[in-house]
Amino acid sequence: MATQAASHVGFITGTSQANQAAARDATSGTATNAPSGNQSAMQYFQSSGRGGGTFRYIRAFFRFDTSGISGASDFVLNVPKYTASGLDTDNVFVMKSTAFNGEDNSLEGNDFDNLGFGSANLYSNSATGDAWSTGASGTNNITLNAAFASFANAQSVTRVALITSLDFNDTGLEEDGDITNGINFSGTIQLTYTAAPSGYGHIVNTVAAASIGKVDTVATANIGKINTVD
Repeated sequence: MATQAASHVGFITGTSQANQAAARDATSGTATNAPSGNQSAMQYFQSSGRGGGTFRYIRAFFRFDTSGISGASDFVLNVPKYTASGLDTDNVFVMKSTAFNGEDNSLEGNDFDNLGFGSANLYSNSATGDAWSTGASGTNNITLNAAFASFANAQSVTRVALITSLDFNDTGLEEDGDITNGINFSGTIQLTYTAAPSGYGHIVNTVAAASIGKVDTVATANIGKINTVD
């Protein structure tokens, strides 16, 4: 499998609002660029309080240089686990994003709402979200769908947002509290994928290159020419 590490990572803590709907529709927040260690990178927080309340979402954002990727498949997003226990976690969704609009591609507070919602902007494979877990080591691995593969294979930059299912579904909690998904940013956030085959890529004796594994026992990836012909 080939890998591509994220070039920029961060999360944005949305501005606190008086209700859940306003929190989800917030347009700005406080951006944390290139964090390290365990961080509460996706969250819904709810506190009704007296005389008003505090409602807030946190969203994680990743930017990948995909300029060298073409014809790849089987994309998986690998995110290091938060290494402490005791968090009440939620399923996650990977969404298309246009974040990282600051200087030198930094994440800005105004990027908080630079993501799409709904199935048309969904990059993860599961329609119900992918389970998220904490642990002493390891990664949360999210299979990405055909829409992500199509975009990453065609674009030089691919950006995604990770959000909880509460955020995706525009819902809150029945009682005050928080649901928090952590990330260990000291690890490597990356894509793994199956790279496109390389080597001799032409028809041989009317057989398409995609159907040829070897020519005279030599793997096609190791063939540059046949009978001096490229």
